[in-house]
Amino acid sequence: MKQSIDITTIGFESAAARKTAQLAALAFLAVLGFIPGWQRLFGFSGFSGFFGVACIIEMVHRLKNRNA
Repeated sequence: MKQSIDITTIGFESAAARKTAQLAALAFLAVLGFIPGWQRLFGFSGFSGFFGVACIIEMVHRLKNRNA
């Protein structure tokens, strides 16, 4: 049985952090904004902030589990 690995979720234990990191993966679309005429795709760069949100969610999750 093959197991697929999603690189956006490596290291995240909580489900909320994994989903947030997967949402943040949309930030790669901002790179396409460098193609002439596709400048509107720079708006996707805002999704990169979700990586920080995922890290904060994961930190709170690990602290809660450590103290429990």
